Amino acid sequence: MTRPIETPRRTHRLPHDIYPVDPWAIVEHGYHPDSLPLLETVMALSNGWLGVRGGFHTGRPAHEPGVLINGFYETWPIQYPEEAYGYAQKGQTIVHVPDPTVVRLLIDGEPVDFGHAEINHWWRRLNLRRGLLSHQYRLTTSTGAEVAIRTTRMVSIARPDLLACRLSVVSDQPIDLQIDSYLMNRQDTDYLHDEVDEFDPRRAGEFGRRVLNQTELDIDPDELTITTAYRTTNSELDLGVTTTHELSTDHEYMVDTVPDEDRPHLRIHTSMAEGERLRLDKITCYRTGDLVAERSRESAEGARGVGFVNLVGAHARAWQRYWETTDVEIDADPETQQALRWVLFQLNQASAQLQSQGIPAKGLTGQAYEGHIFWDTETFVLPFLAYTRPAAAAGLIRHRYSMLDAARQRAKELSEDGALYPWRTIDGTEASAYYAGGTAQYHINAAIAYAIRNYVESTGDEELLWEVGVEMLVETARMWQTLGFERDGQFHVHGVTGPDEYTAVVDDNAYTNMMAAMNLNIAADAVERMSQERPQRYADLADRIDFNDSEPARWRRTADMMHVPHHDLLGITAQDDNFLDKEPWPFDETPEENYPLLLHYHPLVIYRFQVLKQADVVMAMYLLPGEFDDETRKANFAYYDPITTGDSSLSACVQSIVAARIGEMDLAMRYFRQALWTDLGDLHHNTTDGVHMASAGGVWMAIVHGFAGLNDEGGHLRFDPRLPEEWNGLRFMLRFHDHLLGIDINHDRIRLVYEGPEIEIEVRGKSVAVDEEGVEIELG
Repeated sequence: MTRPIETPRRTHRLPHDIYPVDPWAIVEHGYHPDSLPLLETVMALSNGWLGVRGGFHTGRPAHEPGVLINGFYETWPIQYPEEAYGYAQKGQTIVHVPDPTVVRLLIDGEPVDFGHAEINHWWRRLNLRRGLLSHQYRLTTSTGAEVAIRTTRMVSIARPDLLACRLSVVSDQPIDLQIDSYLMNRQDTDYLHDEVDEFDPRRAGEFGRRVLNQTELDIDPDELTITTAYRTTNSELDLGVTTTHELSTDHEYMVDTVPDEDRPHLRIHTSMAEGERLRLDKITCYRTGDLVAERSRESAEGARGVGFVNLVGAHARAWQRYWETTDVEIDADPETQQALRWVLFQLNQASAQLQSQGIPAKGLTGQAYEGHIFWDTETFVLPFLAYTRPAAAAGLIRHRYSMLDAARQRAKELSEDGALYPWRTIDGTEASAYYAGGTAQYHINAAIAYAIRNYVESTGDEELLWEVGVEMLVETARMWQTLGFERDGQFHVHGVTGPDEYTAVVDDNAYTNMMAAMNLNIAADAVERMSQERPQRYADLADRIDFNDSEPARWRRTADMMHVPHHDLLGITAQDDNFLDKEPWPFDETPEENYPLLLHYHPLVIYRFQVLKQADVVMAMYLLPGEFDDETRKANFAYYDPITTGDSSLSACVQSIVAARIGEMDLAMRYFRQALWTDLGDLHHNTTDGVHMASAGGVWMAIVHGFAGLNDEGGHLRFDPRLPEEWNGLRFMLRFHDHLLGIDINHDRIRLVYEGPEIEIEVRGKSVAVDEEGVEIELG
């Protein structure tokens, strides 16, 4: 029993009372406390290094507010009741850093409390064009004063360390006002949040102990500054934070200091006349590494000298530059354009200021998955960056290179040569306590190799290949060579888990074997090219890593012999050697509330059935299109798509791409909507934990590789557009070999303009020359 192919299980929904349609904003009209957990994620701000959840300035009500820094984490020993050799030993969890966004107000002695206040007007607006979160409301106090309050918040994408807030207050009659401005350590203090499910393996763990240990606290009431420094308990990472205040008021004010260890704050007392405006600018800078308090103080003081308005201006200009080359315009319904811009907004927020870090699965919008990076980055996000922001893509590859020594050590622990990258990590060591769904996913090595190839082919940046890429390709290839074995003229890889985590520790997973062969071949190509084109660097590398000139030939032979299981009667690629022998999952007997299956069935139950969490063979058809003929491609999709639950947020985008490529346009569009609304529509019921960054990258992929029909295998651009009927047009840009390529598609033609030397591009099998004057090709 399978799901009928015509009806994907999830469909999008758009609660317009929360998200009125606006092509450049997410707007909340009215106070919706039930939506608070969702909106903390939806309205989160970040820049790739620093991020803040979209909570209220009052600090409550709240679900899980907080501020995160990429790569700032705590470690903890993983406890196994039954230990075994080679299990991951050290857990890593991103931690909340002190939060400066909390500014609590008392008006005539009454605290501003959204749960009890008489609120007459309310809106919050996430400005996607400029990267600003604004909140405006009016309330009536018990004394009859009507007070208008507005806040504006930004996390700068023009500089990595800066979070800035502005608060303004206007009253229609005289009031006394108390402002408590905090620098709150949320990691080690309790705060109001909703109940969450006791069991959900996707959420972050709890420490049950202090994590941030204060090493310095300085509050200056004259300069209106707070500086604090902390060191994490186990990971021994240092953090410095300085927050400054600029107060603009016509009245005198008094300042008290409250040097609480975890809630240090300034308490400002003042009065306001009728119609007077009070403004408080709060600028906060963070530093990690050495001399953190001193460096955060210097940075914050410098930022205060620039001023809030100028800081916002630099930030807004950086966003403008991003949108000028990265916006995707769809001539379709306005809500699709709105959701797409929010997705593109998230991708820039996750990558604008990475500072030699990776991209966590949730970016910096939540603690779920404990801030770990997975294969998501290389497979779903890096392709977007390679074609839009190549420097960020290069930074991600160098970040993986920084983990190479740890990956070599992990390979030794598992009795393999070369390097084995961790399934999930922050610091480069394996943090997955469940090896069947973690370490067994050896295909992460191939994902990294694929990313290197994808980056070099799309950018032409071969310097990165020689600098770090070849060494990574060699070590990942060495791992595949020893992981498998030869039998009867074929090379087999046993005991692995592919992308589909509902099938684990299997023999000859087709995706894994095909990607391994790709890894082996491109490693051999890269080494041979380096020996010819960069002989001295090749000699230095060979000496350093003990490279043997015979290795590339062995890799090619192994790739040629790689076993890819196939079922001749069904005419399909078998997911693994035994998958097709299993009993089909009883979809007709599975209630909707039992999805996702991983939260309702023991893994061993799921493993016994033909059921997929996410695309597996279909994923291989997307990444390696040249390995499948049209007949096999269609047969594979027809077989596997109905038994794919979509319980993974990584699945819908890939299913959309492949559906478009085989002409199943209704399905392609339905899966595209699922990917597009994954977070805004809360389709997986866990958006509150953070944005699904890989799904966001997958939305871009579905448009560019699916509907626009881009196939870039081998570094040559080919387009086979398949525009949905409900779309009248599609426009976007790619950066190819450091020049912009403009693409404009409708149902009748495609127009291409390349702002660089003339290049050859293939459109539906026909090669055309494209330059800065552009070319228009009819689509027959």
